[in-house]
Amino acid sequence: MKQLVITIIGADRPGLVEQVSNAVLEHQGSWQASRFSKLSGYFAGILQIAVQESHIPALTAALKGISDLDIQISEPSVKAPADTATHQLTVTGNDRPGIVQEATRVLAGLGINIIKLITHTESAANTATMMFVARFDLNTDKESDLDSLQDALEALSDDLIVELESPGTE
Repeated sequence: MKQLVITIIGADRPGLVEQVSNAVLEHQGSWQASRFSKLSGYFAGILQIAVQESHIPALTAALKGISDLDIQISEPSVKAPADTATHQLTVTGNDRPGIVQEATRVLAGLGINIIKLITHTESAANTATMMFVARFDLNTDKESDLDSLQDALEALSDDLIVELESPGTE
């Protein structure tokens, strides 16, 4: 079985996921993982499937035949290093331009890989101030200095709250 990573974007409408799942099933693909979201009227997603190599051309044609969707299909070839650890990072602060860029610059500078990033804004309790929240899942070398990471992120701005958790810690 080959692993495929498929990215999808198009104007949102009912039935898009059903059309994609039908194409995967009709070509004997196995749905492995996915993330989908509606952003500003657009449907965007990424999914991983397993499929026999002989079914890939027909599956590709079926997916690309779904109207009004831009679909890209990739075969991953890189495996994650075995000696790594996963951590959850939450960065919260007054909403302003540049928070994601600043945080990701620190992460990249320390050689830390972002596995997942989810962001949103929310109203602060008892005020009309908008707060920006970024939740990262990170992959690091087991020897990474998490204290240095926390210090570097907290040094970005006085108003940032940085919470860093590792599995098995409280």
